Amino acid sequence: MRHLIIDTDTASDDAVALLMALREPSVFIEGITIVAGNCTVSQCKKNALVSIEKAGMYIPPVYEGISKPLFREHYTSYHIHGKDGMGDMNLPESPLIAEDKHAVDAIIDIVKKFPGEIEIITLGPLTNIAMAVLKEPDLHKFVKMIYIMGGAGLKAGNITPLAEFNIYVDAEAAHIVLNSGLPLIFCGWDLGMENAFINELDIDKLNSLSDLGRFAVRCNKTLIEFNAGRTNRKGFDLPDPITMAVALYPNEMIEDKLEVYGYVEYQSTRSYGHLVIDSTHLLNNPHNMTVVTKIKDGVFKNKLFTLLS
Repeated sequence: MRHLIIDTDTASDDAVALLMALREPSVFIEGITIVAGNCTVSQCKKNALVSIEKAGMYIPPVYEGISKPLFREHYTSYHIHGKDGMGDMNLPESPLIAEDKHAVDAIIDIVKKFPGEIEIITLGPLTNIAMAVLKEPDLHKFVKMIYIMGGAGLKAGNITPLAEFNIYVDAEAAHIVLNSGLPLIFCGWDLGMENAFINELDIDKLNSLSDLGRFAVRCNKTLIEFNAGRTNRKGFDLPDPITMAVALYPNEMIEDKLEVYGYVEYQSTRSYGHLVIDSTHLLNNPHNMTVVTKIKDGVFKNKLFTLLS
């Protein structure tokens, strides 16, 4: 049995990723830690609790974390995921409740409880992970792997021409994590815009599967509308569920990857949040990250449909 921590700024695609992990029998979620990103930290916590309840499986502990980036004002994605982060579904509060312990302390305690076994999947800004590193500089000695939804691979960003949302929200935190010695696998936003893009046929399939399939479509309503305004395709991308699938099934999902040196630009105003990937090794630095550059065609959707059935 694999042991996971999921760090999330729970909005619509995070919710689908949580459903997938909760319904995968080969893993056990030791904790879900909440960070501000897509929404306020309190809204993200509510959305995580709703997602756990919706999954209908076991109930992992949920820990509320840091409510803003380390040094900047909080930048949200209401224009993409809706005011509630869930496609403006206005869902009622879940009867489930979060733990009293802070998410940063929970991360440190859990990885020390399972030294060398915990795999962390981050679906939002890296603020909680960065603070855990600052509080416990030896964190890398206890963590098996971190799978990060962050950056845009070798493509353009989705918030600025250079920056992807999760890195842009707290580039200083990403800088700390990249220099922490932690083993890091990055899955960029770009992966969700290629063969894993959820098109109209996929939407029909999800709607026909189950209540969970219909929930996955409905909570992404505002994302579908947002995509219609920026592309000529009807549907939505799921970068967080793709990252989750890579973490759950790395051998089945990954077709190509790069072992590279990377760094985050956090000092320049114009290129703030740019995850720079030295794919040509011009800087001659030892690699500190793996970047998934291609996933196998069809595998993600098959896993998604199976887990939500």
